[in-house]
Amino acid sequence: MHPLRLALVVRNSEPGKFGTVVAEWFAREVESRDEFKLDLIDLDRTPLADLPARIDEADAFVIVCPEYNHGYPGDLKTAIDAVRRPWYAKPVSFIVYGGRSGGLRAAEQLRQVFGELHAVTIRETLSFHQPTDPFNPRRHPDRPHHPTRRRHPPHPTGLVVPPPPRSPHHHHPLPRLTPPLWTRPTRPTPTQSPMSPTPATLCTA
Repeated sequence: MHPLRLALVVRNSEPGKFGTVVAEWFAREVESRDEFKLDLIDLDRTPLADLPARIDEADAFVIVCPEYNHGYPGDLKTAIDAVRRPWYAKPVSFIVYGGRSGGLRAAEQLRQVFGELHAVTIRETLSFHQPTDPFNPRRHPDRPHHPTRRRHPPHPTGLVVPPPPRSPHHHHPLPRLTPPLWTRPTRPTPTQSPMSPTPATLCTA
């Protein structure tokens, strides 16, 4: 069986930043497992025009994201919106940090965004209360907080739920939708009262 193609999405990989330390730790954990093939997507170095192809090649995603002012950064939203169909039906999980919530408010907002994109967000989330949860000199987290109140966080690869294996005749699980999803309501006929309900018709394209 081919390894799961896991994309680790980071805003940037600038040395010394807390997010970079978190991403490097997670990448090491993933690369130590044979069932995963890691693709690090640095949004700061990846042109938006190239992003859809990188997302399309991946089977699952882990997004490293800080919380700013009770939300997630705008540049991450720009990157997410630059891609549409390649997100469909793929698992997405989050490693978040910052703020009193440890980044959980950013994660909850991102769940709504990816729900609109037909992606499947994973309930398990890793949260770091920067800087109260520092990494030790070996760059391994000492006390990462887990929302389910476990004593220890799950193994990083537990954030990912593999989709069914692809086959040469792989078909996308969602239908191809052509907007608009709903047609304009028809005008009332002479035998129909203007006050009669005129339900819209669902397009099947």
